[in-house]
Amino acid sequence: MKLSQVGEFELIKQIRSNLRDFQRRVVVGIGDDAALVKIPPQELLLSTTDTLVENVHFNWDYASPFQVGWKVLAINISDIAAMGGKPTYCLISLAMSRDTKKSLVNELYGGLKRIASLYKIDIIGGDLVYSPVFTVTICLLGEVNKDNFILRSGAKKGDLIYVTGDLGASKAGLIYLEGFNAKKKREGAFFIKKHLMPCPKLKEGQQIAKSKLSNAMIDISDGLISDLSHIAEESGVGAVIWEEKIPLNPSVRKLAKELKTSPLNWALYGGEDYELLFTVLKNKKRILEESLCFSPILIGEIVDEKEGLNLIDTSGKKIKLKKRGYDHFKKVD
Repeated sequence: MKLSQVGEFELIKQIRSNLRDFQRRVVVGIGDDAALVKIPPQELLLSTTDTLVENVHFNWDYASPFQVGWKVLAINISDIAAMGGKPTYCLISLAMSRDTKKSLVNELYGGLKRIASLYKIDIIGGDLVYSPVFTVTICLLGEVNKDNFILRSGAKKGDLIYVTGDLGASKAGLIYLEGFNAKKKREGAFFIKKHLMPCPKLKEGQQIAKSKLSNAMIDISDGLISDLSHIAEESGVGAVIWEEKIPLNPSVRKLAKELKTSPLNWALYGGEDYELLFTVLKNKKRILEESLCFSPILIGEIVDEKEGLNLIDTSGKKIKLKKRGYDHFKKVD
């Protein structure tokens, strides 16, 4: 059944009924002009938003509605994780054509509800509008203790640079999805899931914040170098990273070898890995590594701003790094 046969208000009614179990903590949920929620007195309110657009961020040829629903909320959760916070409430806005099938909307909400359940997020409202191009936007609210939040702007010269996990697998997944080895999708399932259904590092972000040992943090959405440059710019510092320390999954190395390309470029510039990138004072290294319930990976060091961003390759050569990553508006060379 198409939306033109259902109508906006009937669809809203059905969505509202479908989300009844996701509004348990709200004072007023879906049905009024705005939702009403309580904020604990010792917490600060976090808010973030992201949009996925058909044929820009995903394609229905390879992404299911469930996966799109999962991903659009996951990438917002990652932003909250990067501040050391806890996601609480989200609003969802859909723009779609009248020919959109109701089953697609239901499946998309299925993905949203699945990840919302895992991360204990209430879905409290949103909007529906007509558009010739399918677009889904999330506004996610969160909370962070007023003494524990982490910004991009606190990195200091001498800080060590860490990441929470492997890089490059999401880019490999996109390569599979866009046509490479289309007949071997089972073989590429690991990469495809990394790209379409990322798992934000929420617990890791909260642990890092609670330790009070990190000076700056960001999630890796646009690529390691692009996001490291954000920390550098906001903090007024430079950075050097060590090629031999960049964490690459063995499967990523194998695929890159098969394609006769560099897996390092996927890690540095591929983006959408949604790991966390953070800095810590050098003299806090042992305390940090012993206090966390996961193993952070040391990849570099913060240096003076005038040095810029550099990579030390496996031969010891220093290579100047260009800020490069996904950019919605910049023309691709």
